[in-house]
Amino acid sequence: MAEWGDTANPLTTDRLVVRVMRPHDIPTFAAYRNDPDVARHQLWDLPYTDDDAHGDLDDQADRSDVVAGRWTQLAIEHDGEVIGDVALHLDATGKVAEIGFTLAREHWGHGYATEAAGAVLADLVDRVGVIRVIGELDPPNTASARVLERIGLRHEVTTKKSFFWRGEWTDNTTYSTTAEDWCEWRRLQATPVDEVELVEITSENQEAYAGLAAHEGQRRLVAPMLGNYGDALFPPEEQCVPLVPVLRGIAADTEPAGFLMYAAANETVPEPYLWRLLVDAKHQGRGIGRMALDLLATALASEGHRVLMVSFVDDRGGPKEFYLRSGFELTGTMNGDEVEARRRLK
Repeated sequence: MAEWGDTANPLTTDRLVVRVMRPHDIPTFAAYRNDPDVARHQLWDLPYTDDDAHGDLDDQADRSDVVAGRWTQLAIEHDGEVIGDVALHLDATGKVAEIGFTLAREHWGHGYATEAAGAVLADLVDRVGVIRVIGELDPPNTASARVLERIGLRHEVTTKKSFFWRGEWTDNTTYSTTAEDWCEWRRLQATPVDEVELVEITSENQEAYAGLAAHEGQRRLVAPMLGNYGDALFPPEEQCVPLVPVLRGIAADTEPAGFLMYAAANETVPEPYLWRLLVDAKHQGRGIGRMALDLLATALASEGHRVLMVSFVDDRGGPKEFYLRSGFELTGTMNGDEVEARRRLK
C-alpha cells in the first residue's frame, strides 16, 4: 500500500483522501480547531493560533509517512477540501498506535470520521504492522466513542480522576483492539449473513443470549441483557395492567447475535410494542437488526396485526435513522422522553 504522503497514490476511500498534513494546511487546520464546539472534548486550549498549528505541523513538513515515537497529523480531504484530520501516534517500537480524529463542525454527521479513521486503521494493521491500536477520549464524547466502535475498537476501561485536563482531574475512557481481534472483526463484517431466525428463549439457550452486549457507547440507549430479563420477569404496568412480554433470540447463521422483546397486544396496549432490540457489538453493521425486524413484522402480520409500535431516545448517535430505514414512521407523539414511531404491517 502507498505511503501517506505519496501524492501519486494517497490513501483513498470511496469519498475521501487521507494524506500527511503540510504547513500550507495551517489556516484551515487552525480555523476548525478554534471552533468551541469542535474543541469541547479535545486536548488543545483556545484560542488555537497559527503558531500552535506550526508547532504541530512543522515537524512533519518533509515526512511522507508515520514515524515511530512521533505524532502525525493526517489531513482528511473531501472534493479537494480539507475537512478535518486523523491524529496518529506510533510508540517507540512502532507496534502500538494511538488514533484520534477531528472534523470541522459543518462536516459532522456524514460518516467522514468513520470512513477516514477506518481506512487509517486498516493501513496500520495491513501495512505498518501494528499489533495494538488504542483511542482515548473524554467519557461524555459519545459521538467519538461511536466512531471507534464502528471501526472495530471495543471499550477497554474508564478510569476515574486519572487525566488532568483544563485545570481539573477528569475521567478517561480507553478503547482498543489487537491486530488479531480487528482482523477477525473485519472478516465477520465482510461475511454475508445467510439466515436470521427468531428463536424462543428457553432454559437451554438463555445463558447464551444473556452474554450478548451492545457497545459501551450505546449503554444509555440500549438496555443490557440483565435488565431485559429482569423486565420480562417483572413487567411494568400500563393503566394498572401488566405488559405481556414476548422474548425472542436473534440467531444469525445459528449463532446468538441479538435479542428482541415486544409487548403483546392486550386491552391497554392495542398494538404490539417493540420493547427492546439489541444486536451484539461484534455483529453490528451486518444488517441483522433489520432482518430481525422484517421477520417480526411478517409474524405479527400473519396474526392479524396491522401496526408495530416503538419509541426511542432521539439523540445524537441514537437509533432514529435505523428505525426510519427499517420502515418506521414518526407519529409526532412523545412517549415520556422518547419519540414514538410506527411500522405498518402488510
